[in-house]
Amino acid sequence: MAQIYTLTSNSMHRIFYQHDGQAPSPGDNVQIVGEEAKHAVRVKRLSDGAQVEIIDGSGLLAQATLTGTEKLGKREGWALNARIDSVSRADPIRPQVIVRSAVPRGPKLEGMIEGLSQIGASGWGPLITERAVVDPREGKMHRMERVVEESAKQCGRPWLMEIQPRVMLRDVLESDIPVVVADASGERYEPTGDAMILLAVGPEGGWSDKELAKLRKSGARICSFGSNIMRIETAAVSACSIILDHEQRAALSAGTKGQEASI
Repeated sequence: MAQIYTLTSNSMHRIFYQHDGQAPSPGDNVQIVGEEAKHAVRVKRLSDGAQVEIIDGSGLLAQATLTGTEKLGKREGWALNARIDSVSRADPIRPQVIVRSAVPRGPKLEGMIEGLSQIGASGWGPLITERAVVDPREGKMHRMERVVEESAKQCGRPWLMEIQPRVMLRDVLESDIPVVVADASGERYEPTGDAMILLAVGPEGGWSDKELAKLRKSGARICSFGSNIMRIETAAVSACSIILDHEQRAALSAGTKGQEASI
């Protein structure tokens, strides 16, 4: 039976905690600084005794009690002190679906990243193709990492979706993991039981005939994920969701233990 991870309370404030690699244990005292602390103090008005949930993006699920708040200074901002009450660990979602897609224009990228994070994609990175028109700069990629953190807090995801460097089509063609290509010319997606899958989503202008021919020759599976033409941000989230759903249902039917996302 697949395990479904959930945090204990939707009303309890959730905090993303960055540590030095040593995850906290019950009874430990931790200090949280930066924007997380500022938001908790100034916006949520949390004070001593408040119960919070803590995630670290690497599987940690912790319950904690605030023991104090303090203003470190004008430049340093606020700090939260908390005592860890209980700790559990969550396995990553299986299968791991890594999405490589063309980049939608403007703010649509942020919406796509939020959606992929919420449904359980393991990673996302820009895919440069013949008809791709957007190549995000380093600053925009860093902002997407913050979007991933905020999304994880919102949906209670213990493992962060990884924002990965851009790749070219040749990198997809040479991939060591199974590749699924979203295209209307393909067949319906059928589960394979693979532990890791690379999902490639092309630009709004579609894949060129030359690109599709290369992908087919490389052994990639060409799959259709709907009867209508979708924008990049819709196609990426829809296709990833369908893959996760089909693979997890097949694993359940086969009695394979794995981790799935809560819907």
